[in-house]
Amino acid sequence: MIKINIIILFVISIIFRSTLSLSSVDGNYPAGGLYFGVSSNFLVGESEKFTEYVQNELLSMDLPDQSGNSDGVQYSFTHFKLALSLQDFFYAQFGPGVFQMGWDTITFNLQWEYEICVKKVVKLCESGTITVYTTNGQSVSLGTTLDVLFNSSNAKIQSTTTVMPFEQGAVVASVHCTDSVCLIPISDIVDEVSSQFVSQVTNGVTNAINDKAPSIEALFTPIKQIPITMESGNQYWINLEGCLVEANYSSYSPSTITAAINGGIVLENTDGNYIYPTQTPSYIPYDSQMESFTSDYCVTITGYFIETLLDAVLEPEFPMTIKPSQIPTSSPIQLNTSSDFFSGIAPNLTSQYPNVGIQVNLMPPTIPTVTINSSAIILSDFEISTSFLVLTDDEAIPIFNVLFNFDLEISTTVYTDSISVLSLNTTLLSITPGVTISDSTVGQVDATGFIQLIELLQSVIKIPSITYPVPSKYSITNVKSQLGDQIIQLTFDLIENDIYTTTRSSKNLKKSVNLN
Repeated sequence: MIKINIIILFVISIIFRSTLSLSSVDGNYPAGGLYFGVSSNFLVGESEKFTEYVQNELLSMDLPDQSGNSDGVQYSFTHFKLALSLQDFFYAQFGPGVFQMGWDTITFNLQWEYEICVKKVVKLCESGTITVYTTNGQSVSLGTTLDVLFNSSNAKIQSTTTVMPFEQGAVVASVHCTDSVCLIPISDIVDEVSSQFVSQVTNGVTNAINDKAPSIEALFTPIKQIPITMESGNQYWINLEGCLVEANYSSYSPSTITAAINGGIVLENTDGNYIYPTQTPSYIPYDSQMESFTSDYCVTITGYFIETLLDAVLEPEFPMTIKPSQIPTSSPIQLNTSSDFFSGIAPNLTSQYPNVGIQVNLMPPTIPTVTINSSAIILSDFEISTSFLVLTDDEAIPIFNVLFNFDLEISTTVYTDSISVLSLNTTLLSITPGVTISDSTVGQVDATGFIQLIELLQSVIKIPSITYPVPSKYSITNVKSQLGDQIIQLTFDLIENDIYTTTRSSKNLKKSVNLN
């Protein structure tokens, strides 16, 4: 029995590093706009599938025949056979920036045939089989180092190093000579081949993880762009800066993990420039809000996401000018001093400027503050300043200003149009308008007329639905939504479209070949 002297002198660690502000926070959620949580139950099933995938990749490694000369010893190694099993998948968070991921137990049995010749006085040759294997009761682990780069627009996961640390005596080799005389020492050559095998295993794990990295990235950054189309041609992206947070209170392994994302909306204008929100997130959800879901997946939205979305969509559209020619003839309100509406709220306007067109200038709005409770999403202090001008032959003459102030209540419902499409439908529940008239040059202007107009429009205002395609890797089921204390939560189960030979309930992921 020859013991292999291969000692790995460093421990397994996964260090998540960021190009900007990514860190891994040990059970400490930062303020943000979006949180993507993956449940322990889902991760258990995925870890089993991932274990089988890596295991199969290792078992399918090419183990070619080897031959050569070492210190005057000619050798030939052929017919390699491998049995291998990965068990006890783990990951754990030990502090900011430090995760561990791997398998606590790896067992393998590598066997090959050998023929060795040495020529001193006479040429001596011998042949037989060599087996390198893990021993019972000894610790052999396998783990990898990941670089996870979250910037404002993307996430990149890459395995850089994989190691297989084990205790002295955990991996041994035995040589079985089938000739009548067996005198040639071959321990050095066996050690060299065994070291090459360890390198092949660790490199195989690194490559297997990198092949799967895009699907892992998509799991933690499922939404990158808001599917809204405006006439301006602007595009709207989600700021993906953030961190990974492991659940505080979990009796399961692996535990629930959440990608806590800044979640602000970044405007990309037609010049290719990116404009970031001026707001900063302030609300931090409770641990219980983030970790109590039982579905596979949970999306948590805070008011910051909604505020920055409104800011990104509305701010570039202002200031805005509305002229009489832009109003459809079928509209009950016409921009004309002699129309029923304007003659009703400002009688002096009609007498001073009869049958004259009116232009409306709208200034950039004040973005509302968003609060959320169990029954509605409330937008408070949404303000728009407007100026009304009459269009004479020579010039546009200011006649009065109106400051509109709105408090709105909306509700949100999620629908699944299909197993691959998610729709977010928003309904306006109520508007509480406030109107302040100032700087009138045409006498008294009745503010209640504008209030009645806004209340009338409430029944016909429709908020566009937003549709999100689910990544092609998954289908969705059991979709639910609810409003809570300052959060909106969407929960659903994920069904992977790929066909696997195992299910989530399978616990033994072993595969071997016949070594006889």
